[in-house]
Amino acid sequence: MSISKTHIPSNNINSSKRIPAIDGLRAIAVVGVIWVHTWDFSGNPVWSIGKIGSINLDLNRAISVIGTGVDLFFVLSGFCMYLKYAHKQQSFKINYYWYFVKKCWLRIAPAFYIAAIVCAIGHIFLGLSFHWQDLLSHFTFTNIWWSNTNKLAPPFWSLSTQWSFYLILPLLILAIYKSGFKRVAIIAIICSIVFRLWMYSSSLDIQYFWGRQLPSRLGEFILGMGIARLYVLKKSLPKILKYEQGFLIGFIMTYIGRILMVTELVKMSGSVGFIFQTLAHPVVSLGYSIILWNVISSESIFQKLLSHQLFQVIGRWSYSLYLWHYWLSFLIVEYLVNSFGESTIILNASLFISLVILIPISWWSYYYLETPYFRWKK
Repeated sequence: MSISKTHIPSNNINSSKRIPAIDGLRAIAVVGVIWVHTWDFSGNPVWSIGKIGSINLDLNRAISVIGTGVDLFFVLSGFCMYLKYAHKQQSFKINYYWYFVKKCWLRIAPAFYIAAIVCAIGHIFLGLSFHWQDLLSHFTFTNIWWSNTNKLAPPFWSLSTQWSFYLILPLLILAIYKSGFKRVAIIAIICSIVFRLWMYSSSLDIQYFWGRQLPSRLGEFILGMGIARLYVLKKSLPKILKYEQGFLIGFIMTYIGRILMVTELVKMSGSVGFIFQTLAHPVVSLGYSIILWNVISSESIFQKLLSHQLFQVIGRWSYSLYLWHYWLSFLIVEYLVNSFGESTIILNASLFISLVILIPISWWSYYYLETPYFRWKK
């Protein structure tokens, strides 16, 4: 089965070339994830900077917007996969579909499998609850489909969601060839939001199970694909979204989405709280999409900062950092909290120590478990 390329124009964009700002955003995403987990492990200490009436202004809670790094990863994934797959592909063929799936597996599986095995050994060594079916579910990327099988490291759920996106991406491209990008994107986003409305108006068990599945997160990937589409077509940013101003607009949008996630706000809203929960991740992802379009299309101080060598290195190692950070951060926080108690100082010390130890681990993981894929690809 093949369909000729009719909707994606041919131009000289090199989709295999790294875009510095993308690696910079990956760095922000992974540091944000590590920070928010460290914050949780530390007992969510309050960093009070004053009060407005009876409301305590907690700076740590304010900073927690960076904890939505997984949403940023999903947007970036949609962008990169559309750019690499749809831009290059001249036709849609079944045999290429399997080739595409194999490439995705080779990219993420080696480092992930080693990290999962190490986590399994750690569970056994520490006497924690562990079943071999947990490891099997991770190896097959089905750990979000079977109850109580995501114990190796809770953040691994996102890789299963990511894999689900990889499996349907060629089918999305097929739909785009037939019906056009705009129509498919709008339908997919609307369906995802409607699904989220159903999910958050249902029981907590349904919310917990489906909240990490692709149907509730599909809009985030689609928004990233939309930015890639604009990038391929060389569409200019609207004036209001250019330069520092555009970046700040995206950040404000992301922050509004983060506020919609706040448990206290949802409870205060009563019967309409589920609407806030429904819109939270889509609004966060819309903000990240604006930021993404801004930093790849417009010069600003933020683009220059994200393109700094430090952000580039962290961005390239972000996958390995994500894989290895959870239990290391937990053990460091547990030791420091037991020794010195819960506080913002201990939170920041734990984050710093975690990053110092994670850097050499991630360097090893990147060069020995990830770069073989790039050599194979060449």
